[in-house]
Amino acid sequence: MFIFVVGLLTLAIGLVIPILLGDKMDGVIKVFFRVAAGVIALVLVVASTAIYVEDDQAGIVIVKFGKDLPVGQIIATDGEKGPQARVLPPGWHFLYWPWLYDLKTVDNMTIPQGNVGVVESMDGAKPLPKGEIFAQEWENPVDMLNAQMFMKEGHKGPQLTVLTPGQYRYNPRLFKITVKKALEVPIGTVAVIKANAGKKYDDSQKISLVNGVPIVPTGFRGIWNKALSPNAYYLHPDAFVVTLVQTTNRVYNYVQKNSITVKTSDSFEFPVDVRVSVKISAEDAPYVVAMLANPDADLDRNGFVVLEDRVILPTIRAIFRNNAESRGAIQYVQERSQIEESATATFAEKLASYRVTTDGVYVADIGIRDTEEGKKLLSTQTDKEVAKQEVDTFKVQQTAEIERAQVVKAKEDAEQEQLKAKARAKVDIAEQEAQAEIKLAEGRAQAYMKKMEALGGVDNFVKLEMLRLAMEQWDGKVPEILLMGGGDASSSEAVNSLIMKKLQADKK
Repeated sequence: MFIFVVGLLTLAIGLVIPILLGDKMDGVIKVFFRVAAGVIALVLVVASTAIYVEDDQAGIVIVKFGKDLPVGQIIATDGEKGPQARVLPPGWHFLYWPWLYDLKTVDNMTIPQGNVGVVESMDGAKPLPKGEIFAQEWENPVDMLNAQMFMKEGHKGPQLTVLTPGQYRYNPRLFKITVKKALEVPIGTVAVIKANAGKKYDDSQKISLVNGVPIVPTGFRGIWNKALSPNAYYLHPDAFVVTLVQTTNRVYNYVQKNSITVKTSDSFEFPVDVRVSVKISAEDAPYVVAMLANPDADLDRNGFVVLEDRVILPTIRAIFRNNAESRGAIQYVQERSQIEESATATFAEKLASYRVTTDGVYVADIGIRDTEEGKKLLSTQTDKEVAKQEVDTFKVQQTAEIERAQVVKAKEDAEQEQLKAKARAKVDIAEQEAQAEIKLAEGRAQAYMKKMEALGGVDNFVKLEMLRLAMEQWDGKVPEILLMGGGDASSSEAVNSLIMKKLQADKK
């Protein structure tokens, strides 16, 4: 406006001064002065109607005169007074008379990486439908920021469409853009999405209701049945409620001051250190959120997250206390492995209703020795065990002695059997020798019989034997005449003679 006024003053000066000076100013100078003043005034006037928009800016036009805007409308679309929907692109723009238009430039909106632009419109073609809190999503965010198009099709109010990282030219009189962080799902977690906007899922037969909350396919209103895996997502942070759920193993330690106190059937009370390992899979995460909301939130501010406070701890306490009620203290200590197995099976069954799984329940320590009564019980049990061991040792020694005696007896029996076997062998040998003697005697008898037959009878044989015995004692000095006999000697004498000669020959 100032430039426009200066232009008008310049034009006035160019016209008035030549008249006031009259003849004092040469005619040519007058013409030149008027032309110069007119050109300057024209330039100033035209300049006052121009606006230059930088490359990273948009031009906003406000009409000062015209027909009034319809009631409830704040953005003009048909030349009405007030902010115009159309924005001026980069470059020079003219003939925006300063008394008719007010021109402003605004910087483009830049959405940094890792963020989204949340858009709210101050005006629109129509209000939000009843029951809706966000306008229907636009297919192209640039079309949404086209103010002229938006004022024909868009809904007034919060927009479900978000701006992804980049630079956008927009009309700040129509749109309010707020930069917010994009959704980033870290490794080891998934994002369960509860959509408060979007299309409604009509196939009621396929909807799972958990705590009255529908579990629906991705993109529909409700809890999406598929959680988002680790990545970055450009979702409206107000339209979509995000619950990050840890999918890695969760280990809960109930030790020392947090130990689980149990009471056995014989009224002994002592702490048990327990460790449990549980896991929520990506597939089960939506159902866990539907039942427990955020399982990792410390809603009661007591140091326990929801999953532990409402599911894990009450369940594990009940399991171990129930196990203790049916066992005595010593039995409870002795059956530690059975208790672990039973607790794991029961725990897994209880968690299944929450769509949570377990890798196991582990008994780290049974603190029966931490109480005076427990120490006395263990001392008594130790004495019993020592006595039992001594009895068992005595029985083992007694058994060893019996076995040793049996071994000695068996050895002696074996030796007796050996002696008997040797005696039997000797008897057999004696019998065999006797038989041999008999056989030898029989052989000799047969030999004597043959000799008797050869000598002509028993008498001659007897004589022969007698002579043999005599010869064994004879010194060789018997007169030969006793042996020769006369010519009329009998045959026996002849035999005797022959025998004596033979004996003499054998003697020599």
